[in-house]
Amino acid sequence: MANIDNLEVTPLDVQDKPLLLVVDDEEVNRELLRNILEERYKVETAEDGLEAMQFIRRHRSVLSAVLLDLSMPKMNGFEVLKEIRLDDLLRHIPVIVLTAHKDAEIETFERGANDFITKPFDMPEMILARVDKTIRIAEETYIIRTTEKDPLTDLPNMSYFKKLCGMKKKQLFETGDTVVFMYLDIMNMKAYNARFGYPEGDNLLIRVSTLLQETFGDMPVCRISDDHFAVMTGIDRHKWQLEDLRKKLKTAGKGNGVEFHAGIFPEGDGLEPDIITAIDYARLACSTLRGNHNDFICYYDQKLMKEHDDRQHVLEFFTQALEEHWIKVFYQPIVRAETGEVCNYEALARWFDPERGLLSPGIFMPVIENYNLGARMDLYMVEEVCREYDKRKAGGLTPVPVSLNFCRTDFDQRDMVMAITEIADRYEVPHNMLMIEVTESGFSRNAEFLQNQIDRFHALGYQVWMDDFGDGYASLNVLQDTNFDLIKLDIGFMRKFDPQGKNGTILRSLLRMSKELGIHTLAEGIETKEQFDFLKEYGCEKIQGFYFGKPTPTDELLEQVKKGTALKNESPESAAKFEALK
Repeated sequence: MANIDNLEVTPLDVQDKPLLLVVDDEEVNRELLRNILEERYKVETAEDGLEAMQFIRRHRSVLSAVLLDLSMPKMNGFEVLKEIRLDDLLRHIPVIVLTAHKDAEIETFERGANDFITKPFDMPEMILARVDKTIRIAEETYIIRTTEKDPLTDLPNMSYFKKLCGMKKKQLFETGDTVVFMYLDIMNMKAYNARFGYPEGDNLLIRVSTLLQETFGDMPVCRISDDHFAVMTGIDRHKWQLEDLRKKLKTAGKGNGVEFHAGIFPEGDGLEPDIITAIDYARLACSTLRGNHNDFICYYDQKLMKEHDDRQHVLEFFTQALEEHWIKVFYQPIVRAETGEVCNYEALARWFDPERGLLSPGIFMPVIENYNLGARMDLYMVEEVCREYDKRKAGGLTPVPVSLNFCRTDFDQRDMVMAITEIADRYEVPHNMLMIEVTESGFSRNAEFLQNQIDRFHALGYQVWMDDFGDGYASLNVLQDTNFDLIKLDIGFMRKFDPQGKNGTILRSLLRMSKELGIHTLAEGIETKEQFDFLKEYGCEKIQGFYFGKPTPTDELLEQVKKGTALKNESPESAAKFEALK
């Protein structure tokens, strides 16, 4: 499939039948439902939530209903249901939940499901009747909603807005003006509703709507949903109109100014999508302002388009990248300051895409973390490191422990202790050959949970390191409540390295404190001899950075061994001696 959020919708040939999507990770269930429904419906299938969302976004204009299993890999049914209900352009699509758990019925309705079908599917007529009824009710509701006016604000709804935009665009073109589309998000509506109540919140939205009409005059304005509005206007006037709107909204709340974020999509540069697509581009620009209280507008430009395209590419091909090993493990050496020998490697991910070449971790890692794919990614890395363990050993590399990074969401999604152990034991990799790195910021709100995980890792023979120490405000609090084996000083210390200034004072203090606490230390980002000499002098035990070596794949490491250019790995006896010193 192409871009997940591709709003150039490509309807299927549904042969005059309503289109259904059946989402279930069991092929037998998908085919059983297809056989039951295909006499009346055009039935398409998906085997997981990510594939389902691709299909739903692409065919939303012709999709009559989604039959959705709850228990699935990658993205479960509850996550799919949440994404559909939170999306202004998808929320009208009815969802029928499929599950073997009757007690899940109430929760699915609370989360926005339209109906519920219990497994096994042994009553075909009942299933057909429930699907028919759900679609009929949804269509009747949608017809009511798609009259020309929004019932609360009396603004045009999206359907009427599209018609108005078509007419007004011609007028703007005749005057030589270029069209811009805006997506406006009124900020802090939840807090306003909590303070003054929902009726007053509705009154505020009515006042905002009146001010929008006053500001933009005869230009099309609509309420998309909740506190989200869309506007089409001319590029020559949009800036002063937005400034005028900001001034007017300062008195719209009950003694409180009302702020908004605006995403703006200007037509031009060969980009003239349909109106829905243009509004969605503006919405994407607006979403980048979330949490930003300094800027209130953002334009959809080539940079944002590339970021969006990169994100969708990662989401679309992530599973294939794992299955076909496009993601490779690169090993960066960690050197014992005392001896200059390699005492560890850190496993780092590199994505070699057959279409786009090398993807920067700065492109794919944020997407993986933001879309809750971290557990799959990090366990893949564990498996790759373990799979290559014997290869490294047979190639002449003395085994040294490899550190791997894990984030908080990994532990929310899986029992990581057991999952890591299952992989290590399957490949017969000793547990002390894997170092578990976690960032303190991800656990600062729940040190008790973190300590429980550390205790479990320790009981099974792993070491646990605190990554990015000093990056978060809670580093010292977490350190006093948990039993880390090593702290890894945040790379920011080396970027601001100043041995005679405050930076040097802080580094010396941290190294001394760690020694007194009996915690090993590692500094990353070392690029110069001056940095290395300073850290070694003040007791930093392990050093990592380009000064000693860049991240390198296994094959290249083994080639260095053959050529005699590889750094020497420390022996198990030497490692045991240094690890015992605290």
